[in-house]
Amino acid sequence: MCTIAGYAGSRQAAPILIEMMRKEEFMDGGLSTGIATVHEGKLYTAKVTGDVDELLRTYDVENFPGTVGIIHTRTSGDLVSHAHPFMSEDRELALVENGTYREVSCPEFWKMSDSIMKYFYDRGTKIDSAYDNERAKNRLPNGQSYHYIEPYALMIGEMIKDKKPEELATEIPRAIAKALSILPDDTVFLTVHAKLDNTITLGNMSRPMTCGFGDGEVYLATSAMAFPDEIQKRPIVTIPPTTVAQVTPDGLKITNERIEGTRVEQVDYRIAAYIRTEMEKLLLEKHIGVPEMPCYTDWREVWSKPYTECEKYKPENALFKPYAAVLYEALWSFHKEGRLHSAVEVNERGRRVLRFWLDK
Repeated sequence: MCTIAGYAGSRQAAPILIEMMRKEEFMDGGLSTGIATVHEGKLYTAKVTGDVDELLRTYDVENFPGTVGIIHTRTSGDLVSHAHPFMSEDRELALVENGTYREVSCPEFWKMSDSIMKYFYDRGTKIDSAYDNERAKNRLPNGQSYHYIEPYALMIGEMIKDKKPEELATEIPRAIAKALSILPDDTVFLTVHAKLDNTITLGNMSRPMTCGFGDGEVYLATSAMAFPDEIQKRPIVTIPPTTVAQVTPDGLKITNERIEGTRVEQVDYRIAAYIRTEMEKLLLEKHIGVPEMPCYTDWREVWSKPYTECEKYKPENALFKPYAAVLYEALWSFHKEGRLHSAVEVNERGRRVLRFWLDK
């Protein structure tokens, strides 16, 4: 999983995004990081393997121009080409994502994904994330693999490539909804486009995404704990599942575009209370990271309807479980109580992982 954030306002976006990610990367990030801002018809992007500090050491991102931007960090990624943002073929759209393909990791999903990438490969598109991986489930025609998010950036870019600038505010939400309907996934996107210097467009299938409001500025983040303190004290909106929305300095707009063929189970009080209680027990006993939470094992029976079995997955009957939203909400509540702590540790495989614990 990952953490992402966005800003649209009147101030320079890059320093604000960096500060938000500093507050948020401890939750689920720090091993690859990237940013994109928009200014006068141009995208400014940079990404690294490492945390926000590594991004700052490598690039002069604090001075990126533009008052709109997005940022991303994740807890894995050994290749810079697999860090976010991902780009459209014309390099005018940038996309960052939080999600996992675990619930859709089945032959049908990868067959569709491969067919999309074959279309671009066959016409000579440079596949930025192409790499050699014999164990990967996805394949390009040349036998290489690719990052599973790149198809979305390429698809969305393809759908809007001939649109006039005045059409983009309408066409990008439509393209996002269509892309997620073609290849549904447990995910949330934030996108910016070079010709829309005041807009972030997002598509949320089933992941946590919060929205905070200032005076002539709007903040987006995986968790509200990323927002400045004064924004945390104001009303905060949770972006609902299967929603396509747009943010400008004037506010948040939920569009009429709909992601077809998928469903997301609602989180009721019983589910939220159960998972928060179980998380509290775990975090009092030991240090544990978000990816290590037993969402797919010990806690899977808390949901009202069974998990979709990957082998039988079909887009028309998929039922995603927004477990990540419940996890982040619980961490947010522990943080507000002043009990939550975290540190990067080395696991049994020698990899750096982020783990949390609570005061006893």
